[in-house]
Amino acid sequence: MRVGCGSAVSGLFAPYMAKAADEVIVLDGHITGLFSEHPAGRYIGMNRSPISIVGQKSTDGRYFVGKGKGWGGTDITDPLAVISEVDKAKTREGMSLFVTETTGRNFGFFRIRNGRFVKEEAGPEAMKFIEVLRDTCEQSRVSAVFAAGVGGSARAGVTKNPIKLTKAVHGGKVGVTIGGARPFIFPGGGINFLVDVEKIKYGSIYLSPTPSFILPIEYTMRRDTFAEIGGHIDSIEPIENVLERKDK
Repeated sequence: MRVGCGSAVSGLFAPYMAKAADEVIVLDGHITGLFSEHPAGRYIGMNRSPISIVGQKSTDGRYFVGKGKGWGGTDITDPLAVISEVDKAKTREGMSLFVTETTGRNFGFFRIRNGRFVKEEAGPEAMKFIEVLRDTCEQSRVSAVFAAGVGGSARAGVTKNPIKLTKAVHGGKVGVTIGGARPFIFPGGGINFLVDVEKIKYGSIYLSPTPSFILPIEYTMRRDTFAEIGGHIDSIEPIENVLERKDK
């Protein structure tokens, strides 16, 4: 997963980009960056290159390029196709251009040779920029969050007065975990929560014929708090006894 759009890359890595080439274009399906025109490029002292690119201009150095399956999620498959115009009166022999995408997976280095861009091997400064860009990427992952609430019967198994349990949870006297995972408790009424599915103990979620999902809920509190909320004190027994029955 990329660190940001083409504009963000320009702002984050301007010192590396300034050394990579005379112009750097970062292709991205959200915002494509034209470095020498971008505020970060100007701030660092870049001269505006004679290169203009396709797409709709948002602000200086930021362009909306067509989306697709090309570089950076754009419709560009040939890196030079992003160029719409080059002011030949302002070009010079050997002027360099570096085109990449926000992940640094694809890139191309070019120089003006006899009035046209010719692909060449990227120099060490350009490769340093690519190395830094790639190092900032992270693995793409899915966030699976379960939203649920504790029913009356689920609270009755803890206390004779369910509302006292609810108030104790919101008052911070009782800790709640869902299959061992600490949830976010909504501040409204009841015990309603969000929990990261990945942190719940594997095999703890069941589906009943109702249909409904069933998750284990653990309450942690002091003994005096348990008595205060009307808990089933008479049912308390040492953990050793419970484990002994489990082993049998």
